[in-house]
Amino acid sequence: MVTIKAKTPPRDQSNSLITHTDALKEFDYIGKIELINITLLAFFSSAKCPASLILKAHDYAKEIRNGEMGVISGFHSPAEREVLEVLLKGKCPIVVVLGRRLKNARIPVTWKTEIEKGRMLIISPFKEYQKYVTKEMSMKRNDLAARIAGRVMIVHDGEGGSLEGQVERWEEEGIRFEY
Repeated sequence: MVTIKAKTPPRDQSNSLITHTDALKEFDYIGKIELINITLLAFFSSAKCPASLILKAHDYAKEIRNGEMGVISGFHSPAEREVLEVLLKGKCPIVVVLGRRLKNARIPVTWKTEIEKGRMLIISPFKEYQKYVTKEMSMKRNDLAARIAGRVMIVHDGEGGSLEGQVERWEEEGIRFEY
């Protein structure tokens, strides 16, 4: 695990909302930090997602898994986990934003293999131990991923859910969406 303070913005990409000030914030990471500078698509879904939409997300992940565009997410909801499983079978870059601190986190063996290959980065904005990932931590994780990417794909945002509120705020901030 490494703690960094970025000296420059993650990348000069017009749709990214990460500013120089944001980039100076500390976060922990494991993997190839340069992956934060590539074109990324943030991928989100509510926990309660219809199976038909999970299948569509699976098919989309199959289409992009061997491309150069990376995918960033917390990979926490069932649809997000399904997408991650498909992406791991390809070669596109993957950035995982943890909803908890990285220190003492159990990293799956398959992730360690991808980190060693240089195609996966795991980052966390959290320093303090939390026994459970809270709603607030999940929202902070999603905000970080969306701002790094500047482009977001929503599989499903349940009515009245916290993701729905984040989507509304991101739209106001100019983050681009794909559905």
